[in-house]
Amino acid sequence: MNRRDFEEAYLVADGVEVLWMDNPNDAQENTDMDEQYGKAVASGRPPVVRLWRSGFADGLSLSRRDVAGERGMAALEQTRNEGLEVVIRQTGGTAVPQGEGVFHVSWILPRTSQTVTTDAYFRLLVKPIIAWLRELGLEAATGALPGSYCDGTYNILVENRKLVGTAQAWRGGLAGTGSRHPGYILAHASITTEVDFEAARLWINRFYERAGKDYRMEADTSISLVQTLPSIFAGVGKKGRNEAALSSLKDFLCAWLPQRGVKVLGDSV
Repeated sequence: MNRRDFEEAYLVADGVEVLWMDNPNDAQENTDMDEQYGKAVASGRPPVVRLWRSGFADGLSLSRRDVAGERGMAALEQTRNEGLEVVIRQTGGTAVPQGEGVFHVSWILPRTSQTVTTDAYFRLLVKPIIAWLRELGLEAATGALPGSYCDGTYNILVENRKLVGTAQAWRGGLAGTGSRHPGYILAHASITTEVDFEAARLWINRFYERAGKDYRMEADTSISLVQTLPSIFAGVGKKGRNEAALSSLKDFLCAWLPQRGVKVLGDSV
């Protein structure tokens, strides 16, 4: 892949910070950091690529739409009472498994006057991940997969199963201190390093049954990095392997993005 294969670089023409920034001991605060960075970017901070681990406890990430209404709130309370960690995220879609075997990539950019589609921001998000997977020896492509968790056109599929889920949120108006409601765009990917998809299926389907919604997940639509690359991420335990995968992607982005004309800003850590 060369610069012509990453045309979306113009969306971050002034560069990005690439940060590993999280607090997995507080899952909701950890999720809400995207909003905090979004507000900062909307007010003039440089765009951010934030890499972060899920909260360490097994559970689900739900959209606000999932928990809307009495039945949605009741299903949320029942799920939490069963001991699962549940976070409410900014982006749309359906339930996503969480836990110490999952990590995330969040591109957080200012809203501008450019006419840009959601597709362009999805491509900005997925192209580097697909290139990273290719470097690891995996062939990946985007596409919908009925029965997968949080299904969408920009799922990243490996061996015709879902490895990465994606979503977006657009907030406020144009960015900048002169705007009455400075806004930002969040393009988010959830990457499964090591997940028990049968357990996730039970949790997800039970939630939607209680909420009175038709969506159901099928476990065999999903795959994890450890299933495809069992010997590469040799960290100790699920948590260590997840951190090794996150670190690998962060290092890749810091090398790959400048080769495509995207400056990685000096404060990146």
